[in-house]
Amino acid sequence: MDSKSSPAMETIKNYLQSRRTTTVLYVALFFAFSYLSYGAYLRFDVSSTGAMRISGTTKNLLRNLPEKATIELFVSNDLPDEAVLVARKARDFIQEYVNSSRGKVKLTILDPDNDKSAQSRATDLRIQQLDLRVGGAKKAQAQSIYFGLAISYGDKSETVNNLIGLYEQHDLENQLTAKIFKMVKPKEKKIGLLSGHGAFNQKKERNPTSLSYFVEKISTFYGEVMDINTTTADIPVEVSTLVVVQPGKLEPIDKFRLDQFVMRGGNLIVLASGMEVNFGQQFMASPGNPDLKDFLKGYGIELGDDMINELKPNYYVPFVQPNGMRLEKFPYPPWVLVPKSGLSQKHLSTKGNAALILPYTSSVKTNPAVLPEGDGKFQVEVLAKSSPDSWSQANFAFLDPGKMDDMIAAPKQTTGTYNLAVTARGRFSSLYAAAEPPKEAPKTYLKNAEKESTIMVVGTPYAFSNLTFILSEMTQAPLLDENIKTIFAAIDIMNGNEDLVELRKKSAPRIKAELVEDGKRKFLTVLAFALPLLIILGFGTWRLTRRKQLSPAN
Repeated sequence: MDSKSSPAMETIKNYLQSRRTTTVLYVALFFAFSYLSYGAYLRFDVSSTGAMRISGTTKNLLRNLPEKATIELFVSNDLPDEAVLVARKARDFIQEYVNSSRGKVKLTILDPDNDKSAQSRATDLRIQQLDLRVGGAKKAQAQSIYFGLAISYGDKSETVNNLIGLYEQHDLENQLTAKIFKMVKPKEKKIGLLSGHGAFNQKKERNPTSLSYFVEKISTFYGEVMDINTTTADIPVEVSTLVVVQPGKLEPIDKFRLDQFVMRGGNLIVLASGMEVNFGQQFMASPGNPDLKDFLKGYGIELGDDMINELKPNYYVPFVQPNGMRLEKFPYPPWVLVPKSGLSQKHLSTKGNAALILPYTSSVKTNPAVLPEGDGKFQVEVLAKSSPDSWSQANFAFLDPGKMDDMIAAPKQTTGTYNLAVTARGRFSSLYAAAEPPKEAPKTYLKNAEKESTIMVVGTPYAFSNLTFILSEMTQAPLLDENIKTIFAAIDIMNGNEDLVELRKKSAPRIKAELVEDGKRKFLTVLAFALPLLIILGFGTWRLTRRKQLSPAN
């Protein structure tokens, strides 16, 4: 059809070339750009470590949530100057965290200081106020602010307080993902702790044999740690990993139930020394744990009757003098510090970790005859080892920090490198494949492993007890937290959650930042507002030029 015989087409062409059409396109483009940019969020982390990037593990978890989750952020509008920068950055990070879910997580921001309903909601969710010390005219003053959040998923909710502190420690993503992981997978495999054996317990006290801080840390991610007493009952089927800490006496039925746990594919984390430390007046160590040594030997792992000493590198451990008046630091070889160079960089549980501090540790050996390596056999890895300058003390070891000079100066005949932590994975042979089980054992039991399992042995229980937590406070170094990274990663690997290790392997540098000057901040604000207008103006100029070119010549 000829265009001259189509008045309708001619009218449409003229309309598209008119100023009215250009104006309509301007308005439509402005609103479209505004709508799209309202929900958009873009932030770049150009640091070499990527400490502030959302990990792939978190993104996969959030984007595959069966149901939508909600994060309620309770934040005071009136923040002290000292908290403005970090609060702004933490809030931006939470926004990016939510956006990375691609709509599976909704963020609601509430101000409890100016909204009574929000304040009531914060109380119901146990959102705690954060006390900050701010500079006053004459002296520092305390100011209470809200900066916490609650995550709701289905009929469950979890609270995360002190977001500022978690952000500064670069642990905010880990905490948020841990809470969501626990709500999404409530039936995830459980962690058990062998109880009723030995002196170690979960009492909340400043005691070398207390595991309260260690258990609390594990509970935040894996849920409540189950108390397991193998003397009275079998290990429940929902337990995938059992932590055994310096158990002392093990009855035959204890060994049998532990063996059957391994045969069905259960994993053991053994934190024990071949020596018993007496913190009393004598302050010495002597051989102990014969039952545990006998049990582990059947699986090809030998716990030494010794104590390893390391002079360098070594922490100068603070000790209170007998008069209780002075706190002095002594070189203390029984506290072995394994630097990164002494940690396995092949195994995920220790790869990338800064250090592992092992107080009062024994050596750990593996027997190749029982644990042959290769395809279809065992995977054996030394996780931590001492330096070539370390030495061992067998039978008896005197631990008085005031008498270390004599031990350091004495000639040494046992100098060398010692394995301090090992892991072995494969199908272990039952201790009762040929031997008779105890009389309390059932008539039918597993003589061969049904599945592969992992046995990890660390040569000291004190690396994860409140003793290391106390030392962390004294030295102002996160020693226990650094040690727990190894255990967390090991548990993740044992449960087939290698991806979760990524969250705990992220570096935590102290990123320096400063508040943007007021003039520069205003300029950036205006630029952010003007940028869309400049884009639209550029489009309009192009459109006008194009329209003139297409218009018929007068």
